[in-house]
Amino acid sequence: MTAAVDRITLIGFMGSGKTTVGRILAARLGWDFADTDALVEDRAGAPISRIFSDKGETWFRECEARVLEDLAGRSRLIVATGGGAPAQAVNRGFFTGSAAVFHLRVSLAAARERTKGGQRRPLLQKDPDTVQRLYESRMAVYNELGAAVDTNGKTPLAVAEEILGMIRNPRRSRIPGDSA
Repeated sequence: MTAAVDRITLIGFMGSGKTTVGRILAARLGWDFADTDALVEDRAGAPISRIFSDKGETWFRECEARVLEDLAGRSRLIVATGGGAPAQAVNRGFFTGSAAVFHLRVSLAAARERTKGGQRRPLLQKDPDTVQRLYESRMAVYNELGAAVDTNGKTPLAVAEEILGMIRNPRRSRIPGDSA
């Protein structure tokens, strides 16, 4: 592990595997794990779908930003962010500094397959053209902020092992937050 990395942040579209991979990484490293969507749900006392319907996306994003602020000073932490967190300008500082940021890249088709039947993701319930535009706009942000790790056709364990390899061998790949 490079000394410069004290937090690993996972970003990516809904269904990319951030939570599952994050839990594996936390177990492998002996670090804490935080899922920002779960923390927002805890604070609101409601699932994301109800937060969106009752309070709106703006309220959700404000709460999400406060959660990230609370996590920013912590080290030895794996953070799985909500898919839209990196796209919010107010959150950009969270994705810089000593955090290694990884973009878990998933195709839109795979994301839809992995999340089908789930009502937990209200933004995926929109019409297909709107979801396609959302996916494309977020890809640009994810690619800017994080080292890409493809998840299509891989198990969460394989994705976690790839990330661990990138951290342990930073000269072989560019890892945001690594000063080497």
